[in-house]
Amino acid sequence: MKNNKLMKVGMTTLILLWATTSWAVPPHSQVLGLLEGRHWQLDPGAFRRLGAGTAQVLQELADNDSLTNYLRFRALEALTAFPKDQTAAFLEAFSQRTAPHFARRGVEALSRGFGQTHPRHVQRTAEALSRHPNPQVRLSAGRALKGTAPEQFQRFLRSEPEGWIREALSR
Repeated sequence: MKNNKLMKVGMTTLILLWATTSWAVPPHSQVLGLLEGRHWQLDPGAFRRLGAGTAQVLQELADNDSLTNYLRFRALEALTAFPKDQTAAFLEAFSQRTAPHFARRGVEALSRGFGQTHPRHVQRTAEALSRHPNPQVRLSAGRALKGTAPEQFQRFLRSEPEGWIREALSR
């Protein structure tokens, strides 16, 4: 009798654990649905309502080379709705290991979403990207530095070879 009751309790616990785990990570299709749309605007609350695993799904979507770029860009922007160390670390690493257009979007999302809460991540990433060969990436890195690290920003301005970048950042 005791074994039977113990087995029922164990099975119930396993079923509940499985159910709550599967609900914690929303399906990719559900997250993708929030990233689509012709006149898309970020709605942080909609992403947060999907649950704690949404940031993980957004990271996977941003890393997915088979998706169109605009969905990947939107996934990066949507990550700003999850101001946690893991998300900031992902954006920092992503920005430094991807193609220039993704590096630029990554540092912009990092700066916008984490400039106040995780300035170290923003500063490290922007500092690394301030020497990038692509001028658009350096411009985005300069903007991130301007908002989070005034001293580093001044050094960046003095060392930036492109006049149009210095001018754009001086406004």
